[in-house]
Amino acid sequence: MNKKASLSLSINAIVILVLAITMLGLGLGFTKGMFSKLSSRLEVPEPDIPATPDTPIVLPRESIEVLKTKDFEFTVNYYNGWTSGTVQPSITCVKLDLTDKVTSAPQYVDAGTYKPFKFIIDAVGTQAKDICTLEFAVTDAAGVAAGRDTKQIIINAK
Repeated sequence: MNKKASLSLSINAIVILVLAITMLGLGLGFTKGMFSKLSSRLEVPEPDIPATPDTPIVLPRESIEVLKTKDFEFTVNYYNGWTSGTVQPSITCVKLDLTDKVTSAPQYVDAGTYKPFKFIIDAVGTQAKDICTLEFAVTDAAGVAAGRDTKQIIINAK
């Protein structure tokens, strides 16, 4: 009986198995790298441009892309050209219902200065491209409305 053929078949099977596992590892590494690049593109860097009296609301971009299934964070610089007081930020959109989905804390901002405001948008759940209004309302120490500034931005939920 000739046993040489069966030994040759098992060595070929081992070589093919090792090559298949190597190719699978390379494919998974490539896929993971591509998805990490995609997710880094969906981040909005903090604005490095200070807010001024001429441009009281500064974002790095006028358009923001968010994933509909993931929370999203970004920062906006706001210049208080009114009186010293508490500034309450908010976002309202036409199509996207962001009620109870936007989180941002009010801050005390002195008149003639600017501060960065952090925003968190919870997963929106729907795919839409919408024009939204970013608003900063200023109230003085007595709680009286002193002024407000607005800016339109585009939010694209994918």
